[in-house]
Amino acid sequence: MIGVKDMKYILDGKKMVSKEETHKYLKETFGFPEHYGNNLDALHDCLMERNVMEIEVEHEEKMLAALGKYGEKLMQVLDDVKNR
Repeated sequence: MIGVKDMKYILDGKKMVSKEETHKYLKETFGFPEHYGNNLDALHDCLMERNVMEIEVEHEEKMLAALGKYGEKLMQVLDDVKNR
C-alpha cells in the first residue's frame, strides 16, 4: 500500500504568479485543510505533517520571476521538507 509519504508531487511554476494564487494552488494540490494559513510557515507545517518526501517544481524560473524573493523562500521551504 502506498502511503502519503510515498507520493511525488510535481508543481507547475506557471500557476504560482502571486502569493495569493500560489497558496490557493498549493492548498488545492496538496489537499490542505480549510484552516491552512496561506503562508510559508503553514506550508512547512502542513508538508511536515504529511511526510511528503518528493516535490518537483516545473517551470521554476517562471515562478521565481513572478514571486522574486518570496519564490526563493518558497523553494527553501520545499527543499527543507524534502531534505529532512
